[in-house]
Amino acid sequence: MKSLYDCFLELGISRQVEARQSLLRAGEVAQRLYLIEKGCARLCVIDSSGRETSTQFFFEGDVVASLESLLTGNPSGQYLVTIEACHLRVINAAELMKRAQSDTDLQNDLHALTQRRLIHYVNLYTSAIADSPTQRYLALRATHQQQLERIPLHILAAYLGVSAVHLSRIRRKLRSDSGLDAI
Repeated sequence: MKSLYDCFLELGISRQVEARQSLLRAGEVAQRLYLIEKGCARLCVIDSSGRETSTQFFFEGDVVASLESLLTGNPSGQYLVTIEACHLRVINAAELMKRAQSDTDLQNDLHALTQRRLIHYVNLYTSAIADSPTQRYLALRATHQQQLERIPLHILAAYLGVSAVHLSRIRRKLRSDSGLDAI
């Protein structure tokens, strides 16, 4: 991903964004990619009854965009929202794609980024079908313990497909079963 990060450093513009700010709204066509230098963001959907569900979280070093919108030119079905105040590098997608036409390393990096996102969504979908909320929480905790502490409980609960109250019960039961003070 070195070539992609180099493009962010060369072509990207530094931007500070407060917490809970939309970088992209559902219905808009994605025109920018973001490199998170500091902070946390998420992609989420809002259903017809107004419930938000996050589909992915992003932290320092992650590149984020509504890739399906960026690649197809169609409006995004998701919102891109900061969770924390963020320091970002922002790059225009058209500039990046133009450069990628003559840079095979950059093409490979963009392909790898798309593959990782696809794999994440396949795993998310499979887990939603096959695993209990407790199993999904434990798997997330096993791989992203420090990042979990930065995600508000109600947002994490919606990501796991449960209410905040249910997630609190899961965490309390895990603490009680393991004898730990905090999970």
